[in-house]
Amino acid sequence: MAAELQIRLFDDNLTTPVLKDDLTERISSLVFTTALNGGFKQCTFKLNIGFDKAWQWLSREGKRGYHFYRVLISEAHYKVWEGRIVDIGFTVQGGNHGLMITCIGYWSATRDQLYSDDDGSRTNWTSGSGHTIDVIIKELLTTECPTISSDQTNIAAGSRDLVGIDLSARKYPQDYINELTKLSDDDQSTWFFAIWEDRVPYLFKRSVTSIDWAVYLENLDNLRLLQSALTLRNAITPVVGTTEGTTQTDATSLVLYPRREELISIQTGSNANTQSDSAQMLVAEKSYPRQQQAFTVTGRIFSVKQTDTGGRLEETPLWRVRSGDVMRIQDLIPHSAATPALDDLRTFYIMGTSYDASANTLSVQPDRRPRRLSTLLRSL
Repeated sequence: MAAELQIRLFDDNLTTPVLKDDLTERISSLVFTTALNGGFKQCTFKLNIGFDKAWQWLSREGKRGYHFYRVLISEAHYKVWEGRIVDIGFTVQGGNHGLMITCIGYWSATRDQLYSDDDGSRTNWTSGSGHTIDVIIKELLTTECPTISSDQTNIAAGSRDLVGIDLSARKYPQDYINELTKLSDDDQSTWFFAIWEDRVPYLFKRSVTSIDWAVYLENLDNLRLLQSALTLRNAITPVVGTTEGTTQTDATSLVLYPRREELISIQTGSNANTQSDSAQMLVAEKSYPRQQQAFTVTGRIFSVKQTDTGGRLEETPLWRVRSGDVMRIQDLIPHSAATPALDDLRTFYIMGTSYDASANTLSVQPDRRPRRLSTLLRSL
């Protein structure tokens, strides 16, 4: 494992956390991931300890064990990954005892409690006004996600009023957040949600105004470029319940390719503007053959530092790369414009990462489009 990383265990008191142990010297096979939506996703490692100490980790005879205790991976003062323990497996191999630990990030806490706008003094989103995506998500987190930080300053404001949307069904906030981020905004942008350091929530639109990471072909492994037309759709119709809305099309794509249609199901009660936003956003994403690839960084990666005189590249540990960042393969031809843009060739918005500390390798899942998390995790 990289010597610069430190892995510490805290109890489940998030207000005044108590450090229970420094696990750094006893850990092997460390792998941690990020994804969108979500943020910090999963972390697994083997904890090499004797039988007596391993026994104390397990839930037994009315004792709780270490489930839901907080695990923090850091590099000096830089927080690399944070989450809570959900699985503890006791293993014996060749006389050696150890624990296999699985942790998941605090995005999972949005599946602890259920939300319905019919419960208590919740807002009735089907009437009134000013029901933008940020306002709704803030209520979801405030009322049903006590484990998530109350710092909501990183939840970006939406412009489109989602009035009419029906959130009366009892669902996890995570399910509603995934539905809300598919609705886009009045600029047809793509929304993402994540829980990052200190369990702070972030709602943000995809932005590619600058490059975060630069990598060269000599530092990549298993690079495969594939532009696929299988998912090309240039006529998309929103569906609410069983009622179809107005079809949105891409005129240029219809000239170049066959008409390929798709029905998309969106949240019950979504108004006409919201339906149009969602369909327009998706048709812009799907109207051309798009890059579908994954690759592994086995060598060096560089942080792109902006200065008054331009930019410079600074070598950085692989584990700092996370979902939501923008990466460019510097020497992949043909050379695209200097202005950052998703060019389907060498500039990518990162949807998923997986860092293997034993091998010091970073697997990257770049993608222009929002994908289902289950698909992302399978691909990693």
